[in-house]
Amino acid sequence: YNQPSIQQIHQAYGRQFQLPQEAAHNEICAQIGMLLFSWRMFQTTIEPQYIDNIENELYNGILSGISLDGKDYFYTEALRRTKEFPYTMRWPKHRQHYISCFCCPPNTVRTLCQAQEYAYSVNKDTLWVNLYGDNSLKTKDLEVEQHSNYPWDGHITLTIKKAKTLKSLSLHIPGWSTEMTLKLNGENILPEDLRLPRKWKKGDTIELDLPIKVRLVEANPLVEEAKNQIAVMRGPIVYCLEGQDIEGGYSINDITIPTDIQFSEKKISICGHEMIALEGDAILANKDVWNNKTLYRDLRPVKEQKVRIRLIPYYAWDNRGIQDMTVWLNRGK
Repeated sequence: YNQPSIQQIHQAYGRQFQLPQEAAHNEICAQIGMLLFSWRMFQTTIEPQYIDNIENELYNGILSGISLDGKDYFYTEALRRTKEFPYTMRWPKHRQHYISCFCCPPNTVRTLCQAQEYAYSVNKDTLWVNLYGDNSLKTKDLEVEQHSNYPWDGHITLTIKKAKTLKSLSLHIPGWSTEMTLKLNGENILPEDLRLPRKWKKGDTIELDLPIKVRLVEANPLVEEAKNQIAVMRGPIVYCLEGQDIEGGYSINDITIPTDIQFSEKKISICGHEMIALEGDAILANKDVWNNKTLYRDLRPVKEQKVRIRLIPYYAWDNRGIQDMTVWLNRGK
């Protein structure tokens, strides 16, 4: 009956479109469940939206469940962490070396190790290329080599090494891609051209270019928690802002992203892992510390000023010590 120990945040279903950023449970196993569901739906319908779900979960929902050194794990994934948050969560918003509930850590590792299983689908004489990256496919009758630095770079090359039974081929074009170019043996073609039966031979080369650009994303207006906020993505990668990446040490609560922001890309390394960060000038819209005991206060206008920020991939957060973090950022003009 120790009242302070009764948690005000717990595991439960909310209403549709209820997506709290700091208090949502967001269990890793639920992310994995979405991947498994999407895979079965793709096998049933071959609808590309399900491969989009798989890609999104692998890069953002599941990969972020394990630290970059492979030693610590999340049970739940917050989209925001601030030191002002006054509630004790059942599972901390910091990766743990040991978790007393034994489902998420092994489930995360197992799923990441099985990622190769979703890269291709083969049905009789048709090959589906679902996920991109440096890899090779080898079966009794089919051999394909894929070379790419995806998701950092959108240039993908597929080379046929053996095609005993192959007649048609289907490349996944991600839903985030607004333009693309495709070549077969140096000649421009359309994706549907690959789906027509043809005689494939050893050495045939397919080149797919998916220009990877930074884009700003908004949520459905019914998601109250994300109203007037935006998230930043580059290709399939979700980005976030950590406290140490704000020039001047200002709070993440005070940062506003103008809709015309111009990001520059910079290669960085976190814990020995290379990745692309995004740098740009945001707006510092507030400098006051909020008193959590006060529900309201008069607006205190401040003179807006530019502040340099750096965004990192969401999967890489919480690897440089405990600090504030947010995926959703205040939306400016």
